[in-house]
Amino acid sequence: MLLGIAAACSGPKATTAPAGSSSAARIARIERGLLPAVEVRGEDHRRALVERMRELKIPAIAIAVFDRYELQWTKAYGLADAEAGAPATEDTVFLAGSISKSVNALAALKAVADGTLALDAPINDALTSWKLPDNELTRAAPVTLRRLLSHTAGTTVHGFPGYAAGAPLPTIVQILDGAPPANTPEIRVDLAPGTKFRYSGGGITIVQLALVDRTRRPYPDLLRDRVLAPVGMTRSTFAQQPPPATAAVGYGADGKPIPGKRNAYPEMAAAGLWTTPADLARFFLELGRARAGQSRLISRELATQMTTPVAEVEPGASVGLGVFVTDRNGTKVFGHGGADAGFQADATASLDGGFGVVVMANSENGFQIFDEIERAVFAEYGWPGRDEPVVRVAIDPARLLGRYAYEGQPLEIAQGARLELRRPFTDPVELVPIAPDTVVALDDGTRYRLAADGGALEAKHPRRGRRTAARLADGARLPLLELEAGRFDSAATAWKELERADPKSPAVDESAFNLLGYGLMIRGKTAAAIEVLRLVVTVHPDSANAHDSLGEAYLTAGERPHAIVEYEAALAALDGDPRLPPPFKPRFRQHAEEQLAKLRAPATSSP
Repeated sequence: MLLGIAAACSGPKATTAPAGSSSAARIARIERGLLPAVEVRGEDHRRALVERMRELKIPAIAIAVFDRYELQWTKAYGLADAEAGAPATEDTVFLAGSISKSVNALAALKAVADGTLALDAPINDALTSWKLPDNELTRAAPVTLRRLLSHTAGTTVHGFPGYAAGAPLPTIVQILDGAPPANTPEIRVDLAPGTKFRYSGGGITIVQLALVDRTRRPYPDLLRDRVLAPVGMTRSTFAQQPPPATAAVGYGADGKPIPGKRNAYPEMAAAGLWTTPADLARFFLELGRARAGQSRLISRELATQMTTPVAEVEPGASVGLGVFVTDRNGTKVFGHGGADAGFQADATASLDGGFGVVVMANSENGFQIFDEIERAVFAEYGWPGRDEPVVRVAIDPARLLGRYAYEGQPLEIAQGARLELRRPFTDPVELVPIAPDTVVALDDGTRYRLAADGGALEAKHPRRGRRTAARLADGARLPLLELEAGRFDSAATAWKELERADPKSPAVDESAFNLLGYGLMIRGKTAAAIEVLRLVVTVHPDSANAHDSLGEAYLTAGERPHAIVEYEAALAALDGDPRLPPPFKPRFRQHAEEQLAKLRAPATSSP
């Protein structure tokens, strides 16, 4: 079930930049000039920060910028608590989500440096209150601190939803074993350690316990003394209860506060840091200084070790120890993103140039604006890695027109009043021609280049590598295309035919359709979401998750009787559903039963 959020915006509330300073002028230009994914030379697509916050229902944004190895400015905008009308200031703290992992990694590597932990020894050697269960995979290759910090240990559990205010909090051992009141499955190894990258907040939680077991100190106290205080992160804490007095309220994509306003994260190392952009800037600045041999707190060896790639994540992006290293238009940068219930954040720092930006929001819509802010900052400061404007050229688009598919997901290049990229159930995106065979999408900067034989499009995202989309033959049927055209039965038939030919075809990936359905709900396109999720239920009537998702779509649309039917079907399918891992089933059952109780309550509560 997706948490919803909403927000109200106001003007700027706090800044470290003195009026009339050069920083103030730069800040004003950034505030007026958020940049889209593609800037077309001679065309003005810039937007104002506060205007974009209002459009995206983001209550508060806070920004910190550093350059030449020094913090230049920090500023907050909007409301930390929209209902109370409380403004965000530079003292307002936000949940950093997975950026917590970077701070945790520094603590772990400092423990390695002083002999408290070993980087390449089996992690069970450091654990006393709990042991990671061994199996044939861990006996062949051990789970080590290096592998845990780089998400190459093969551990399960991607992330954590947190616990609403007032909910009982599990111990770290209960979290690791998936035991009540933990709300996530047990953390185990089901992928050969050291073989590939797979993001695992569960693995970072093992690191948290190793630090606590070896030092015999509460995790928040240990991190305060080993990292936060020395680096100067004076407004930051890993303590969860109560939240800091200056904590912002978290909001969902629909503009409503999350239940209880703020979730708690006993998985502190993975997701529990309360902080400000300025404090995070100090953290990434200190790592940069250390890489340059200028830090008195962190050794050059440690910082280099932390920021050296261990495994490739995708083309142009690698994971180090607690940070990701990526290529930004030819410039190496490092950092991390974060998302907790009601909060999102992003930190980007030059690997060797001493510059970067941190942005935090008390909204689950934050990622929709972060890139625009970062592009404006890079452009204003003229940093390497900034996005250069493209030049629109005149072309004959005839050869480009047609339908294509990447891993079963269709797209079309079509000519209307403008050249457009069209995807099922998604608003069209303008394509700007920049060469006879190349266009760039205005929404995300992806460049589509037609192959010489005209049979495929090469799609290259600025920071997410290359993909190839093959041209579809006339008459080709894909479920999404049939569904969007209103041919429901044909969509179901196409799905079944594709699945018979290749059960693992991405064109019939149930999880992809489920995500699309939720995405449509978030954008207010509930009727389309129902059709997408109804298709999944039609072809997979034994999928408990499909029925549950359709039930939520019907509930969102106010169709209570249909929602009851689907939640009942979810419960009926649950025990025999092979798609859901057994550890998920008790919590899945509880959720469906709770939804049914709410839906039935009005009918059974009449006097």
